[in-house]
Amino acid sequence: MVCISTAEAAGPIDFHTADSLLLARSHDLRLARRDVDAAEGQLAQSRLYDNPTMSVMYNVRNPVNRRWFDPGREGELDVQVSQPFAIGGQHSEQVRQSAAQLSASRSQLQLTRRDLLAQAHTALIDLYYRQQQAAVYDLEIASAQRILAAYSEQSAKGNVAGMEAARIRTMLCQLSKQRADLLVGVSGLQAQLRSLLGIEGAEPVTAVIDERKALDEAAKLCTALTSGGGAAPVDTLPEIQALSAQAEAARHGLKWQRSQALPQMAVQGEYDKNGNIGHNFYAVGLSLSLPLWNRNRGNIRSGKAAVEQAAIEMERRRLELAQQRAQDLAIVRQYLPRPADASAVTDDDLGRMLQAAEKQYMNRHITLLEFVDLYSNYRDTRLALLDARSQALQAAERLRMIWGGETAQH
Repeated sequence: MVCISTAEAAGPIDFHTADSLLLARSHDLRLARRDVDAAEGQLAQSRLYDNPTMSVMYNVRNPVNRRWFDPGREGELDVQVSQPFAIGGQHSEQVRQSAAQLSASRSQLQLTRRDLLAQAHTALIDLYYRQQQAAVYDLEIASAQRILAAYSEQSAKGNVAGMEAARIRTMLCQLSKQRADLLVGVSGLQAQLRSLLGIEGAEPVTAVIDERKALDEAAKLCTALTSGGGAAPVDTLPEIQALSAQAEAARHGLKWQRSQALPQMAVQGEYDKNGNIGHNFYAVGLSLSLPLWNRNRGNIRSGKAAVEQAAIEMERRRLELAQQRAQDLAIVRQYLPRPADASAVTDDDLGRMLQAAEKQYMNRHITLLEFVDLYSNYRDTRLALLDARSQALQAAERLRMIWGGETAQH
């Protein structure tokens, strides 16, 4: 399989592109597919019966005529054949257990696919808004650099106090440091996405999202899930189906362990050319083990514990899903209305406020403290709005992937 080059995969990535790359290149997804292949092989193997056992004994030195390896009528040849056969579910329960394990592997593949897609989508959303936050710092830094250049020139001429230019310079240093810290996180998200999507190289990745559409879809999804409509039933979720199959496999495993407490039986046949009874002796028989000392009680006890563990794990997973759903719905309801209702107006107003603050300060209509306060308010408000949108869309994406079904996929 050919690796996707940086030129083909890096750069602007939206949800559709991320899905295509992940489904084609994800290492975790490929490993999950191989788990299914292994489970299919295990099922095919479990359907096979034990091979017969054959033993041949040939007399080395005939004691009657003292011939070595006598091939004649007086030579001794003994052939024994044994074919084990299963009783009480010793074979069928193992087949049923392997079939349940295959079903669990297939459900686990669906779960891995869904979780990887959700992880890629939320990482894209996080990257998109961090890049938006970096743009906020870029705008402020560019504005502060223009003011610093003008004030440094005026300070050299003695028209402006040197303290004001120094304060602008310190503010610029702080903004640059905060921007650098943010870009470190951006770099980490880009590396995470490249790893998830199987992208080689270290070229920057840019997230592309239709923000307006995403916010509208998140609001519709939240309304649908809150009203109880449109949500996938819990029992249809791949993690519950996988746990249900694992519980079924544990039950069949327990039945198989109980069957091992029964006698192990085999049909036997024997041909003796010159035995004690006579010439060309044929015999059939039956062998069985007597479960006197070992009744497989330890393995049966372990099987019972495995069944109970499977039930406990399913109960815990159902509770986790319910709690995660409630938490994500709370995040969407809490953060979505503010950016959804007035995001465009707020962004425009904040942009005009920054331009006005720069112009007013350059014209000496506001003091340095007022200017710094306006810049700080602009930055804090913009970053808070972007963070609220990011958290709302990430929570909505998790809800969409788990509870929205295939029709809600991007």
